[in-house]
Amino acid sequence: MHQDDVQQDRVSHQAPEPDTLVADDLKEKQLHNQQHDDSAELFAGDTFAFEYTEEEATRVRWKLDLTMLAMMTMSYFLCFIHKVALSNASILGLRTDNHLHGQQYSWVSGIFYFGYLIAQYPSSILMQKLPIGRYFGGMVALWGVTTTCMATTHSFASLATARFFLGVFESCLHPVLTMLVGQYWTRREQPLRACIWWAGGPLGGFTLDGIAYAVSGSSSLGSKYAEWQVLFLIFGPISIAWGLLLFFILPASPMKAWFLTERERKVAVMRVIKNHTGIENRNYRLYQVKECLTDIQPWIFWSLALLQCVVGSGLTNFDKIVLTGLGYDEHESSKMGFGGDGVQLFSVVATGIITLRIPNTRIITSIVSNIIVIIGACIVSTQTDNHTRLAGLYIMYVNTVTYGMVMSLVASNIGGFTKKATCSVMVFVGYATGQIIAPQFFRDNEKPSYPTGFRAFYVSTALMVVILIGLYIHLWRENRRRDKISSAFNPDDQADMSAFLDKTDKEQTSFRYVL
Repeated sequence: MHQDDVQQDRVSHQAPEPDTLVADDLKEKQLHNQQHDDSAELFAGDTFAFEYTEEEATRVRWKLDLTMLAMMTMSYFLCFIHKVALSNASILGLRTDNHLHGQQYSWVSGIFYFGYLIAQYPSSILMQKLPIGRYFGGMVALWGVTTTCMATTHSFASLATARFFLGVFESCLHPVLTMLVGQYWTRREQPLRACIWWAGGPLGGFTLDGIAYAVSGSSSLGSKYAEWQVLFLIFGPISIAWGLLLFFILPASPMKAWFLTERERKVAVMRVIKNHTGIENRNYRLYQVKECLTDIQPWIFWSLALLQCVVGSGLTNFDKIVLTGLGYDEHESSKMGFGGDGVQLFSVVATGIITLRIPNTRIITSIVSNIIVIIGACIVSTQTDNHTRLAGLYIMYVNTVTYGMVMSLVASNIGGFTKKATCSVMVFVGYATGQIIAPQFFRDNEKPSYPTGFRAFYVSTALMVVILIGLYIHLWRENRRRDKISSAFNPDDQADMSAFLDKTDKEQTSFRYVL
C-alpha cells in the first residue's frame, strides 16, 4: 500500500484539534448544514478517532474495483458503442436508406452534441440533487430506447431527431463517471481508474467493429432488416436492460455502498477524505459556481476538451470513410477498425499505469501523446503507400490519452462538490462544442482524404501542446507559492475534521495540485 493511502500497518485518523465550528456542529449533529460534506454523517456519535489496517484498506479498494469500476467501465463500453455506431452504420447503408446528401451526414453526427450541450447544466444539478444510481440508471435506459428507435428512421429529420435525444440522455455519462472516481479512489489511484473506465471505449469499439464485420454482407439476415438497422437493434435493448439494473444496484455514495459493511464504508470514506475535494453534498453552493467560472484551471480543461474533440470526433465519425479511401471496401473497413481500437486500449491503459507508478506525470504524458498524434497525421497526409498511411492513422488514436488525463485532473484538482460539478459541466460543454465543430471540417466533396479535416488536426493538436505546457507551469508555480505559505504542512497526512468541510481547492491553502 502506498504511503499516500495508508501509512505503515495501522493508521490513526484522530482529529487533533478540530475548530470550534466543526466541534460545535458535530455535537449538535447538524451534519447536513452548509458546511459539512455528507460523508460526516457516517461518523455521527463517534469521536472521529478511526483506525484501520492496511489489509482492510486493500480489501475495500479491491471491492470498489470489482464493483464500482466494473459498472463504470460497462456503462462507458455501451455509451461508446451507441455514440460511434453511426460511423459503422454509415458504410452499411444508413446514408442511402435515410436519403442523406451533402453535409447532412456531418450534421447528423454533430447534432448529437447539441443535445449533449443543452442538457449539461440541468444534468449537473440533477446528479447532485438525486440519488446517482436512480438518475444515471434511468438515463442509460433512455439512451437504449433512443438507439433502438434509430433503427426505424428513414429520413434526415427522423435520424437527426433521434441523434439529438441520444445526446441529451448520454450527457450525464462523463460528469457522473468523473464524480464517481473522485468519490471512491485516492488521488494517486484516480488516473489508472479513469483510464480503466475510459478503456471501455476501445473495448466497445472492438465489439462494435466485430459485429459490424459479421453483419456486413451476411446473407442470413434476409430482407427484413438492413445491415445498419441490426446494429441498433442489438445494442439498444442491451442498454435498456443495463440501465434498469444500474437503477437498483449503483449506490448513491460510498456511505450507502451495499457491497461494503458499515466498517468498510468508514474505511472507504477515510481513504479518500484526504483528497480534500469532497465526497457528497446535496447543497448547491452558488459561490463555488462563481469561483469555478473565475478560476483559470477549469477554463484550461474546457479548452483542452474542445480541441481534443476535433481529432476525436474526426476519427470517431469519419475513420471508416477514410479507410475506404485507403483501398478497403465496406466489409474490410469494419475489420481494419480493430487496429485503431487496439491502439486506444493500449495507450490508455499504459498511460494509467505510468501515472500510477510515476507521480505528477499526467500533463507530461498528455503532451507526449499529442506529439504522437501530429506525427500520425503527417504520415497520413504526406505518404503515398496505403499501408504506411494506415499505420499513421492507427497511431493517431493515442489522442484519447489527453481526454482521460483531463478527466483525472478534474477529479483530483478541483475541490468543493458544487465547484467540481460545475467544472465537469464546463469540460463537457467544451467536449460537446468540439464535437459539433469538428464534423464541419470534413467536407463531403473532399472525401475520403479530407485535407481540411487533417489541417484541423494539426492546428488543434499543436494548440493542446502549448496549453498543456502552460498548465504545467501554472500549477507548478501555484504549488510553490502554497509551499511558501505553509511549508511545514503535509496535506497527505491530514485526515482531520477539516477534511469533512465542503471547501474548494482555493479555500484550502493546504491543497496541492497534481501535475
